[in-house]
Amino acid sequence: MIRPAPKDLPPELFFAFPDGVYDYKCAECTGLCCKGHGFGGSLDREMRSLFVRYPRIESMAVSRNGDQITFATTTSGCVMLDTNNFCQIEKELGKSAKPNICNLFPFNHFAKIGKTIVVMPHFLCPLRSVVPARPGEVQGTHALIEEALRSSRMLSRDYVKNVIAPARLHSSLNEAAVIDREKSFRSLCSQALASSRFIDTLKNASTDPPAFAAFVQRACGILGYESSPEREERDALDDMLLAFASPYRIGLLDLPAEGMLRALAVAEIIVRRAWRGAPQQPSFQGLANHVVNFKPVQVLLAFADEAFDFGKVTQKTLSFSDPELTFAGFIAVRNAAEKGMLGALEEAIPPQMSVADRFILLMRLGELLQRTKAKRNRKHAAVVDKIISSQENGPEAESTRSFVS
Repeated sequence: MIRPAPKDLPPELFFAFPDGVYDYKCAECTGLCCKGHGFGGSLDREMRSLFVRYPRIESMAVSRNGDQITFATTTSGCVMLDTNNFCQIEKELGKSAKPNICNLFPFNHFAKIGKTIVVMPHFLCPLRSVVPARPGEVQGTHALIEEALRSSRMLSRDYVKNVIAPARLHSSLNEAAVIDREKSFRSLCSQALASSRFIDTLKNASTDPPAFAAFVQRACGILGYESSPEREERDALDDMLLAFASPYRIGLLDLPAEGMLRALAVAEIIVRRAWRGAPQQPSFQGLANHVVNFKPVQVLLAFADEAFDFGKVTQKTLSFSDPELTFAGFIAVRNAAEKGMLGALEEAIPPQMSVADRFILLMRLGELLQRTKAKRNRKHAAVVDKIISSQENGPEAESTRSFVS
């Protein structure tokens, strides 16, 4: 018997994707989510009763965090997966009886922004787009997901605190302003489905459309493309990008608002060039994997004319066993702090450099930028923690403790 979730004060939810635009059919899949990725569930809600009915599940337990227990699965499949790639629990007891992670999948990818829980799709699932959107008729309906999520134990105070990681935000906005902005962008994407091009949606979201358009052309040049191809008509890839952009932006929140738009523009350029002339268009899985793989390039170029100090870079860091690439890398790193990112790259990359070498160089520089930023963020966090600790343990705190005792 499934027990109701405790009546804690429920957190606010933000669905970082258009309502009713995603759907899936488990019967069309080979059980990808059930092979090698593990799963989790609530001991009090469903796992204890499942242990009684299916004792073999207990032997897969690997960790526990309060009420939540995590289980391993092999790459050949979960112990509850039958020969037809169907879950035995769902077949015999119904979908709601499954462990909460499994019940919510693929809408079980979360992040925290303040006290708001961001809900995103997991692109391990072979999702399909539904255009025009059909809220209430498809699996990706916000209300249906919210009902399942609130009936689980995954919004409990302990789970939210210990398991759901906070999104890293840019310092220009507070948490409430970030949520408002992301809701507005999601609305833009929802309205553009089946009607507008993705690039036009990005321009409409920009505070300086001419500068944004100029950036796109410069980014194309750095990537080795003469210009961004003009398309009068929209296509199916536009709708996929419109559905994908909102959840992907959550991983870009440490960029300024215009930087996020620039990163998305670069993502579209890369995807369209890679799949141009391909026998078939990418699935959501293919799109997501391709965009995520080249995130370092997107973030690097998104800096545009903003300066960035890479700090001290060793020869080993930029060694490609190729003199042209190594030299270009050092020129870009040296000049980025003075000429801005695009200016440094435009000077560093010779016109004859191939597209492949440009991507190799940009990936290395983008990864270096991300490591440098992460290191500085850790140092900054350590300083803040030290200041807070000194305030908590200072003379005033000591006198307060003495008074209390």
